[in-house]
Amino acid sequence: MNSALRSDLFDDQYSMSLCEGFFRGAGMLQRMDELRRENEGLKADLKTSQTVAAGLRCWVTNAKRKLLEEKGAGAMLEQRECAWARERMALVEEKEELATELKHQKDLDSVS
Repeated sequence: MNSALRSDLFDDQYSMSLCEGFFRGAGMLQRMDELRRENEGLKADLKTSQTVAAGLRCWVTNAKRKLLEEKGAGAMLEQRECAWARERMALVEEKEELATELKHQKDLDSVS
């Protein structure tokens, strides 16, 4: 091979190598832009998810508070029912005592 042909071949290979490097670099830049756009989309999705999660946490907290209030109201009602039952039992006992006393009084009146 003559030296001029070898020099042209080297120049062509060098140019091809530069072109390949340029296109590879351009491809990398394009991929970086794609990844950057995808990252921005993911950031937006994350913010939306965080907002939804915060809303759900508030909803759950309110539901727990309401449930505790209802349990507290239920406990108060149960305490009232127990108090009413005790009062009812006391009234029944008092009625029985009065009935016994009345019977005893009638017995005494009939004897005299």
